[in-house]
Amino acid sequence: MGKKENKGDLPRTAILSDKFVPRHLQSINLAPVATRWLVWNNNLKQYGNATNGNTVVGSNGSSLSPDDMELVLAKMAENFIPRVPCMCGQTLHKNQILPSNPEPIHGAYYYSPSHFHHVPPDLSFALRGSIRYFDFDQADLDETTSIEEYALTFRGAIRSEHEERMRLYEKYSLLKWPLKKLDQFKAIIDIEGISDARPSLQVGDIVLLRPMQPLVALYPNRWGTMEAQQCRIEIESRILQLIRGKGTRPDQVIIAWSLTLGQRDALKDHAWVRQYSIRFVPSSTAIDRCLTALDWLENLSAFQKEAMKDILFPVTAPMVKPLTAEQRQVFRGVPTLEEYSSQVDVSDIEKPLNEMQSSFVRMVRARTLDPSFEMTRPPMILTGPAGTGKTKTLIYAIADVLGLLQHGHSDQKHQKHPNRVLICCPSHAASDVLTRRLSGLLKRSEIFRMYDASRPSNTVPGYILPFTCQIPGSDRFTLPPPSVWAGLRAVVCTCMDSHLLFRAQITNQAIRAKQQCFRTYLLSESKLLGLSFGDLQVNGNPFFTHLFVDEAAQATEPEILCPISCVVDPHLGGRKVEIALIGDPRQLSPRAFAPNVADSLGRSFMERLLQRPVTCMGGGEKSLLGPAVEPHSLLENAGSLNDLIRYYASVDGQEQLTIFLTENYRGHPSFLMMPSSFFYFDRLRSFKGSNSPNLNFWCEQLRKVEALTQPVNVVFEKSQSDPDSVFAQIHRQTTWPMHFRGVKGRDASIAIENFSGTDSWQNAEEADVTVEIISTLIENGVAPSTIGAMSPFRGQVALIRKLLRKKYYHDVNVGTIENYQAVEQDVIVLSLTRSNSDFVSHDVEKRMGIFGQPKQLNVAMTRAENLFIVVGNPDVMWNDPCWRQWLRFCCRNGVWFGQGLEQWNQVASVSLKDMKFVSMLDLTERPSDVNNCNSQVVVSTLEKIHRLHQT
Repeated sequence: MGKKENKGDLPRTAILSDKFVPRHLQSINLAPVATRWLVWNNNLKQYGNATNGNTVVGSNGSSLSPDDMELVLAKMAENFIPRVPCMCGQTLHKNQILPSNPEPIHGAYYYSPSHFHHVPPDLSFALRGSIRYFDFDQADLDETTSIEEYALTFRGAIRSEHEERMRLYEKYSLLKWPLKKLDQFKAIIDIEGISDARPSLQVGDIVLLRPMQPLVALYPNRWGTMEAQQCRIEIESRILQLIRGKGTRPDQVIIAWSLTLGQRDALKDHAWVRQYSIRFVPSSTAIDRCLTALDWLENLSAFQKEAMKDILFPVTAPMVKPLTAEQRQVFRGVPTLEEYSSQVDVSDIEKPLNEMQSSFVRMVRARTLDPSFEMTRPPMILTGPAGTGKTKTLIYAIADVLGLLQHGHSDQKHQKHPNRVLICCPSHAASDVLTRRLSGLLKRSEIFRMYDASRPSNTVPGYILPFTCQIPGSDRFTLPPPSVWAGLRAVVCTCMDSHLLFRAQITNQAIRAKQQCFRTYLLSESKLLGLSFGDLQVNGNPFFTHLFVDEAAQATEPEILCPISCVVDPHLGGRKVEIALIGDPRQLSPRAFAPNVADSLGRSFMERLLQRPVTCMGGGEKSLLGPAVEPHSLLENAGSLNDLIRYYASVDGQEQLTIFLTENYRGHPSFLMMPSSFFYFDRLRSFKGSNSPNLNFWCEQLRKVEALTQPVNVVFEKSQSDPDSVFAQIHRQTTWPMHFRGVKGRDASIAIENFSGTDSWQNAEEADVTVEIISTLIENGVAPSTIGAMSPFRGQVALIRKLLRKKYYHDVNVGTIENYQAVEQDVIVLSLTRSNSDFVSHDVEKRMGIFGQPKQLNVAMTRAENLFIVVGNPDVMWNDPCWRQWLRFCCRNGVWFGQGLEQWNQVASVSLKDMKFVSMLDLTERPSDVNNCNSQVVVSTLEKIHRLHQT
């Protein structure tokens, strides 16, 4: 869309507009079909003797079919322990196995496949009728302690979310669209911008294709001759891979296209290139796995459900034996695995931890040395903003659990540390990062990176492949044989893929039951053979002793239940697993699209736990997520999140539940000043320093950007009586690599012309300025790959990317704020896009954009490491409490350039004696009239320290 077409305002209804589709074309997808062709490959190799990390990877990136994976899982579940008859309830008395065993008698054989939920895909749901959201009973998850209410709430939320995704997928439909054949088994659909679509297309999603022109088939008539007849068909395929376009190449969707010879002949048409009506339907795999985890939870006995409440609804801190002075020491590790030390970053355990990071390692150590044998304890929580070293602390804790901190080689402590960890993340990218960082500490045979069979191997980083398992002579992922599992010490996968362990019965609960059956069988048979095995005591250690979930704040609760169902054994007796959640609940939550699931699927398990009442603090405090009362009413010199968690984590001198990290090692201190006040109770401290070696380089680049326009200037009255009044005066910070460019453009929706829906907003003026700034940086020596352009709207992302491609800047990373979660760049240029205040309320209602979205704002402000630039309309920004304070920050520190406010009098007219200087902005109680808080000036402790130091 050209710049001229983007001028002018669109009516408000434009934000809800869909593409216009003629009725005769709509009828193609509604017409009955004569037959359906299934063209996704079901004729692949069956499960064989898999190898671990020694298979040559092919180039086609094919994957196992679902039927093949079912055979793998069934074989693993049956063979993980030798198959023997179950005699637990026949030969021996119950208490000879375990006292007070609440489990029922097993079946004829110990292996009995669990019930796995399967929701058949509804291929025509989005074509039927008007929008009517599924109504379901929702329990108050902050108050309830009922497993039944909990499961019922999430069952309804999962169904509602899946139906909404089916509706949104229908917006990606294509009419009269060509298809390109890639090879004998694959085809390509070129779709510009589909990589930025929300919800995202996923590998395994269903693709339905109908030829626009009916096929012609020959049928014998009653006279014995062949007669040509027209028939409509529907072809059902699956998405194999999505490839983001580069240069002039559009985004590509690779689909399965395994046609028979007769099908290929039927589709041939020499008169024209055949065109298709193409629809996308979300796969039910994700909801199948989440519902299976809920089934597991609901099918527990009454006694076992009570045990699960300590995990899902904790109310008190657990009692843990305090560490001795010697046990409290956290040693650095010295990796000696020469084959990786030169290739992999092993600095995680070479550099010392700070005090709060060490506290988390001690917390995990205390629980490991004093395990629970009755109930599984509530999860441990490690939280903190980006750059505080959460992942480093996690690696340190894992190394300590596996006995690697005092001894470089894992074998030296293996016998004394019979621990095995399961590590899960919501995304593959985060899982791959943890695998890479662990690879310098453990042998190749001790780490297994588990992938679902549907994952194309050519999308997996090359340095990860040695830790995977593939079928010999193929590039298809599978599970290793039982002999390999015995030597594993760390299994890494996504939360959803942990369901494979449940299907294969590689769970603590299933393995413990199998061990009991096997022991009973041996004792029974030994009597017949005249042999004596003694007591044959079952090892009390679970198969997985620890579960660590990284980026837990981005996972839904049903997602977290998948790995929990693999490690939690509610059976009475035996050592219980320890669970830890790592993440930042003040950044992006799980993305839910249905409007009625915000309080269930739209909130993570980690965030809900932090918001539960804290009874062990003596009352008064609402939750650990933030102070709800005045400091003096709870604890002396307390009231911040950090103080509350410090107190909670040291009840009775024990560090046992929650650690909050506040020391930031990434990004210039100026980047943290306002986020610290907005989101972290003014407790962040910067340890990168304002005199880093490359600061001069970035300040020089900033001077080039500043030269493109003029700074704004406001004159304030001066006062000598108020010591804080210095923060109302402009003091240009030449060594702070920040820049705000005021641009008053026009935002326009391209939803009418583009598949991408209601968040397809563009602002041509802001896009031009963004590209101008990026071009200036690149022309002055900044590498394009170190620059990231960001916008909350996909339409703006597409426009900026298009303009950069015209300049051949293909390596600049352009994406939405969601794309930048857990990603950092040297340079971030943020285009706010919105220039019409009338649409902000709609953005807030639909949970899109950046205004009124504090978590989106937090992510956007904390992605830059060396240079942070914002392009936006100051008049719209002034109406948002957070952005108003940020504009004040830019103004008083001299980093505001370009256009200023129309209402400058609102900034300068407030007398200094009426100004109220505060260190925190309460985001939960915003005034309805934004002008009421014009006199409030937020100045963080970080800003005070650095400004006063300069003066």
